[in-house]
Amino acid sequence: MQQQPHPTIDDLVERKQEAIACPYPAFARLRADDPISYNDTLGAWVVTRYDDVTNILHDTERFSSLMPTGPQAVGGALAAGMAELMSDPEMAETFEVVMGNRSRAAVLLNADPPEHRRQRILVNAAFRPSNIKALEDRMVEVAHSLLDDIVGEPGERTSAEIIQRFCVLFPMTIIASALGVGDDDLARFKRWSDDIVMPVGNHSPSVEQVRGYLVSSREFADYFREKLAERRVEPKDDVISDVANAELDGEQLSEAEMLSMLQQFLVAGNETTTNLISNIVRHFAERPELQERIRADRSLIPGLVEEALRFEAPVGGLFRQAKVDVEVGGVSIAAGDHCWLLYASANRDDERFPDPDAIDPCRANLRDHLAFGHGEHFCIGASLARAEGRIATEAVLDRLGDIGLADGNTFPFNDTFVLRGMQELHIEFDTLPHPTPESETTP
Repeated sequence: MQQQPHPTIDDLVERKQEAIACPYPAFARLRADDPISYNDTLGAWVVTRYDDVTNILHDTERFSSLMPTGPQAVGGALAAGMAELMSDPEMAETFEVVMGNRSRAAVLLNADPPEHRRQRILVNAAFRPSNIKALEDRMVEVAHSLLDDIVGEPGERTSAEIIQRFCVLFPMTIIASALGVGDDDLARFKRWSDDIVMPVGNHSPSVEQVRGYLVSSREFADYFREKLAERRVEPKDDVISDVANAELDGEQLSEAEMLSMLQQFLVAGNETTTNLISNIVRHFAERPELQERIRADRSLIPGLVEEALRFEAPVGGLFRQAKVDVEVGGVSIAAGDHCWLLYASANRDDERFPDPDAIDPCRANLRDHLAFGHGEHFCIGASLARAEGRIATEAVLDRLGDIGLADGNTFPFNDTFVLRGMQELHIEFDTLPHPTPESETTP
């Protein structure tokens, strides 16, 4: 039988499932043979080595973040879909509102200094350590409540699909709590999040996908515009109030900036953490020795979270655009060219991480990974994601014993070459007794 070729970077950009499922051999070949290479399909330079990626991330003088999801995300099929929908009378107002907001608000992820620094200072308080700590009891409560609906009677061995029933709902519920909105709207938030993130890593969306993107963006703006107005009059102890009333030297954020921030918080606050927790559960199911090691020593859980982030970065990589002609790693990049900074490849660079294809919760440089970015745009919600990953892992180990893969897994991944996450994961496990407060592990 003829051996099938390994997936290539083109296969990944074209969103072939086998490449999304395991892009790491393609990354390794590029790191070894062509670490900064131009990809015609993507219309960007692909940067794969750790040092080159971090050098660009720190070089805000010569590289811009204004198009972090890349040139394809604002062109091609997406533009064609929008053009077609402009002729639909029912979509005209929605299109005008959404595009108006986009054109006025370069915020956080897609803002350059000094504007990025101003915005960051204004909203840093929303993610201060005391706020994250205050959410931890809620995290424990939510995690166990969701697992209550999955497990059987103590001692019973059963199976369940864990991603949609736990890994999705847990971070979505927590970000809703942090924002200051109720659990009743979770299904709507998830739909908005999925629709809004659709263009990221998908440069050939259908017209109906574009319609969903526009409609959800409009519904999101309408919903949170009302919440912001309420919080300006009557602030509460939540992120919406922090954003609505943030002020620096007498200057507040614009409404478009506020809405864009909340949108980023909603999407990043569930999409990436879902993928982190899903990966940890799969690691347990596929690596019994790792599962037993962590069960035997819960102090290793924070290190495991860092390794899971490194090993399978939920965000595979974001883009930067050269402001001027520049040389990186001996390669000349022209002003205006885009660079895809492959965090997922840099995280497996053996020059930085010895034995990179092993999961080691005691790795010496655990926090050097790029799953949260680096430098100017280091993820503002990193502490929240780390806390969620730790507490979700604690709860899974508390309630699910001897985790393994159930029959019938096909491991379908989301249809994007940027955000890497499974759609479903079927596991089997022994139901453990619900821990009493005295027996619960304190991190």
